[in-house]
Amino acid sequence: MPPRRLPWLLLIILGFAHLAFGPPVLTDSDIPRQPLTLPQLRGWQELPVPQISAAAAILVDSNTGEILYALNEHDRRAPASLVKLMTAMVALQNGRLDQKLRVRDADLMVYSVAGLKANEQLTLRDMLFILLIPSDNAASMTIARELGGNITTFVQWMNDMADGWGLQNTHFANPHGLDNKNQYMSAFDAAIIAHHAMRDPVIADIVRRPSAVLEGHWLENTNELLMTYTGTIGVKTGTEDDAGECLITMVDRPAGKVLSVVMGSTQRYIDTRLLLDYYYANFAELRVNLPPTALNEYVDADGNRHAFGLREPVTVLIHPSQVGTATYYRRIDNPTANPSADEPVGALEVMLQGRYLMEVPLYAR
Repeated sequence: MPPRRLPWLLLIILGFAHLAFGPPVLTDSDIPRQPLTLPQLRGWQELPVPQISAAAAILVDSNTGEILYALNEHDRRAPASLVKLMTAMVALQNGRLDQKLRVRDADLMVYSVAGLKANEQLTLRDMLFILLIPSDNAASMTIARELGGNITTFVQWMNDMADGWGLQNTHFANPHGLDNKNQYMSAFDAAIIAHHAMRDPVIADIVRRPSAVLEGHWLENTNELLMTYTGTIGVKTGTEDDAGECLITMVDRPAGKVLSVVMGSTQRYIDTRLLLDYYYANFAELRVNLPPTALNEYVDADGNRHAFGLREPVTVLIHPSQVGTATYYRRIDNPTANPSADEPVGALEVMLQGRYLMEVPLYAR
């Protein structure tokens, strides 16, 4: 299935990119890295589109917004505990992290895997740890009841948030994800929810942890990929009779950041590994930017120097064998003495392995 563009996701992720070690960028000298040797090129094995057990799935490059694999991505399916990501976001919107929440007997009717007790008091921050790491159902009930006044109001807030994001194939009936005929989510919508969730530093910090210790509670993450797949930084598991096995995973490596969703799977970890391996075998991110150096200036007719650059960094997907082969040419078409902030002064031409890839407008800084 050929990659497709996803404009809404691109807008979300361009404001979120923060790789600790990114793909190639322009240096002062613009000298490309050493080309790969023939044995290295032979080592790059293109993987075919994987065959997975999941009933629905999606694979998205987080920095470009490109959908690289999709299977029944708009089908409405039982989401199980993927629901808890929305529970956490609504909680953060309506509560304070230091706010004390009290567990009630009614909250425990859906079972507490973390061993919450009636009348126990914890801060919202601690309750979010219990909600997201071991996926505790009672924590979701406590959060919803304490912040919303009642479960119905809180669930309505969840649906309001989903409606505000334009999620047409998502509806919530409870804050924990236990099967309910009126509760559903698509893999496409789950990807959007996960990207919103990972933009929140509190949630992103919690879901990346394999385990945590709170007073009186040992928490072990239900997502085993955090310990077994390099670069995994979240995000959430879910398992129920109607839902089957569900898993949203985000992986961040120097080659690229990717998000996968599988729903209705019988082997979610194998399915997810196949999708992630497919991504890293066939794609790598090339991030193009211009640093503010003397190389990135032009001289107008009066001899005055003007700095120029890209309006914002550009990320494109290339084959891993092309990493390090990018070369760049600055073309100044309009060396005006009074450059407009909205009118390009030229373009940056990007070549891969000596072949034209694209050009990006250059603007005066």
